[in-house]
Amino acid sequence: MEPRELLGRIAFFSETLDSGQLDRLAAGARQRSFAAGEALMREDEPGTSLFVLDSGQVEVRSADEPDPIAELYAGDIVGEMSLLTGAPRSATVIAIEPVEAIEFDHAALAPILASSPGLVDRFAEMLRQRQKELEHIHGDAAWNMLRLGDAEVHDLIRAFYGG
Repeated sequence: MEPRELLGRIAFFSETLDSGQLDRLAAGARQRSFAAGEALMREDEPGTSLFVLDSGQVEVRSADEPDPIAELYAGDIVGEMSLLTGAPRSATVIAIEPVEAIEFDHAALAPILASSPGLVDRFAEMLRQRQKELEHIHGDAAWNMLRLGDAEVHDLIRAFYGG
């Protein structure tokens, strides 16, 4: 699927960005392929990008948990906290079958945030909602995640994007 079409189907983006912003973000996306067993990201490594799964399945693992924390499929996203705040990766994500994904990074998102500073508030709210969903699904031990208050999320995003 084309990056613009895929981003438009993901609530995290379609409920936060307008059509022009989605177009600009999609223009900065890269198509990525991962073989079964290949890591999309590793826990505690620096991360400044996000992946949107187009096809395939991944397993999310944490060093603190013996079993996988989650399995993600086409339409799921991973890496949003690192993309928005620059925080280290909170989990390792491994392809358990061939995966097609799009990846975009800080450089793709920065001009969009610079031109629309109010997006920080919308993305911070989406991160809070995502954190609540993950905690509801996985309990309080959800993924070794950063647990941040509203002001902290806003401050991290602004600091990471220079605003």
